[in-house]
Amino acid sequence: MKKNKIAKAAAITAGTVVLLAGIGSIAMGGFVANKILYQNADKDTHDNSLKQMEVWEYDTDAFNAAYTGVEISATAEDGNEVPGTYFDMGSDKCVILVHGAGGDRACADPLAEGYLQRGYDVIAIDQRGCGSNPDDRVTFGILESLDVKAIVEYARVDLENKEVLVHGQSMGAQTTAIYASNVTPGTPEAADAVICDSPVPGMELILKEMFGDGNTESFMANYLTGTSKVYMDIAYKINYDDADTIKVVANDHIPTLIICSDKDEVCLPDQVAEVYENVACEHKAIVHFDSAHIEGVIDDPEGYMNSVEGFLQPLGL
Repeated sequence: MKKNKIAKAAAITAGTVVLLAGIGSIAMGGFVANKILYQNADKDTHDNSLKQMEVWEYDTDAFNAAYTGVEISATAEDGNEVPGTYFDMGSDKCVILVHGAGGDRACADPLAEGYLQRGYDVIAIDQRGCGSNPDDRVTFGILESLDVKAIVEYARVDLENKEVLVHGQSMGAQTTAIYASNVTPGTPEAADAVICDSPVPGMELILKEMFGDGNTESFMANYLTGTSKVYMDIAYKINYDDADTIKVVANDHIPTLIICSDKDEVCLPDQVAEVYENVACEHKAIVHFDSAHIEGVIDDPEGYMNSVEGFLQPLGL
């Protein structure tokens, strides 16, 4: 009888521990999920862009003096209003620029300048959670890709551009890759080609690297990523797998250029190369720059744009 009481008490204790652990994991998953989604809350992403320009020693004032854009917007299929700046050079070719994490459309100025100097029309947009985009959630390209889709159709239909390109950097390149993998070539919302500079290789992978301080196999990395993944899927209907860039590009049938920064410590060169290898489209290419993360256009703007044009010209773009 005494043994039965001890066994029963042990079972109750174990059950309580499991229950508390489960409740704690749910709470932790919710906490981490919200930190991921609202990572830019109370941050001035435009100011972040200006500070980055200073680090790069890029003359933002000179860019603004040389080029004047107008505000435009398009409505994504989920109702989100996508804000952008349109630079009209009178071309029938339009390039949509998608910035990376933590900044806003101003961070794409060096890239915009390269295209504008070559006569392209340019639209630079604010990603979700950044700038004046009304959706304050960051979803690593999942919902952001809907914004790109809307802007591409806007450029093609409303602005009557015959040829439309999308060029993203870092998380913007991830957004671009996800977008390209979810549209049908030849439709109004499908770009004629996409350029992905140092794409984030995947939402779950980058989070594991962040939580594990580079060690994706650590218990804490897997625990925090795993609990937040479950919570995000159930509570927000956002699945990390939909932002697995390496895998989703198996559905990318749009001509794709991948740009790899060989000194990249954010999106590692071997990960970027893996993204390239998995792109489904036959018309694909990869170019390398001896630069840090997305800094090829800063270190060698002429060579960078020559590489882009070298990819586009055989496609008639």
